[in-house]
Parts: sequence; C-alpha cells; structure tokens
Amino acid sequence: MKAADYLSEAKAIIGDRQEDYGHPTDTMQRTARLWEAYLEMPIAPHQVAVCMAMVKIARSMDSNKADNWIDAAGYVAIAAQTQEGDDLYV
Repeated sequence: MKAADYLSEAKAIIGDRQEDYGHPTDTMQRTARLWEAYLEMPIAPHQVAVCMAMVKIARSMDSNKADNWIDAAGYVAIAAQTQEGDDLYV
C-alpha cells in the first residue's frame, strides 16, 4: 500500500467513527479529563491523540498489520486538528 492509501483509509475511518462516536475533538477532550482525574495532572486533548498514536506504533513492533499504521496516521491528524483548536467537523 502507498502512503496516500494509508492516509485515505485513515480519513475514511475518522469519518466513520465520527458518525458512531461524535466529533474526535470531543472524544479527546473527554478522555483528557478522565486521564487528568486519574493521573492528577493536566492533559491536553491533543496529547491524548498523540498517546493513542504511540499505542498504535507500539503495536506495530509486534505486528505488521496495516491498521496499526492507518490508525496511527488518523490519531496524528486528530492531534494536529485538536491542537490547532479546529472545531470543524472532519
């Protein structure tokens, strides 16, 4: 698969997940609040997406499944959008 294919698939997945779970920025904000309560330290929503991408990268060390790379690309895109404060839907 080419790089553009991974990105295209990630874009489609983000759109599909948004239909099921709502806007990704909202999810990152909710998750950040939960992590803050548990870790007792501030967490920015974009940091949640970066950490989720790192989980996918860690998984890729044991498995060369395409979905690890696709999901990581999606989380990085969500991190960038969230850090920019873009509240527009995907």
